[in-house]
Amino acid sequence: MGQRHNTVVGILEGKVCIVTGASGDIGRAVAYWFLGQGAFVSAGARRLQVLRDLEKTWAEMFGPERIHVDMLDVVDEKSVESFVAKTLERFGRVDAVVNVAGYVLEPRLWNKGLVETTMQEIIDVMSVDLLGSFNMVKHTVEQMVKQRGGVYVNFSSTPAITGYDRGLAYTLAKSAILGLTKHIAYEYGRFGVRAYTLVLGSIETEPSTKHLTKAEYAALAAESPLGRWGRPEEVAAVAGFLCSDMASFINGQSIVVDGGAVLR
Repeated sequence: MGQRHNTVVGILEGKVCIVTGASGDIGRAVAYWFLGQGAFVSAGARRLQVLRDLEKTWAEMFGPERIHVDMLDVVDEKSVESFVAKTLERFGRVDAVVNVAGYVLEPRLWNKGLVETTMQEIIDVMSVDLLGSFNMVKHTVEQMVKQRGGVYVNFSSTPAITGYDRGLAYTLAKSAILGLTKHIAYEYGRFGVRAYTLVLGSIETEPSTKHLTKAEYAALAAESPLGRWGRPEEVAAVAGFLCSDMASFINGQSIVVDGGAVLR
């Protein structure tokens, strides 16, 4: 048995938070961090067995009443509808949606220039990164309006604000997410709904590093004035702050989490 985690009063105490892509490195870090700050977490991903294993660990640490896991494919609208319905049945409300789920970084696709990139490749990335986030917003925002409040944290990456000479499909999808966030803020801000985009630099996850040579890894670390890669828990902490009441007068903004790399 794991030791039960005790929090005096967390910054997310009592909030119900959906985390997509929760079986991956960043998603599980977000779910864990939120639980540690007093949230009730509904964690979704396509790899259900991974979630089941995490559920056992988290239930021992934070209490089984605080965690719900289920299969979620953000591209499939029926899957999203079912997941949201089960979350509401379990917890009764949705205070935050953290849209971590994204298209897995593929070197084959990342290294392509514009002419080599196909329309289908762009559609494939867009369907997960942009439309997946859109689906989650579409099927939760009316609940947030009913509650008179809620938060969305969407995920992008630095090429969306700096541009790059490769990886066009990713850049297009991540750029579109900036627009989705701004639209949510404008249309639903009057109902107390806030939205943010986390613009990530080099974050040390298994998909991001497994294809890199030691030299490539070091070069990416050197892009940041801090001289290192970011950690998933550092991303989770920023997302947690934005979902808390401490960020109540911040809305529609892009928060760059890259150790200062875009300053170069």
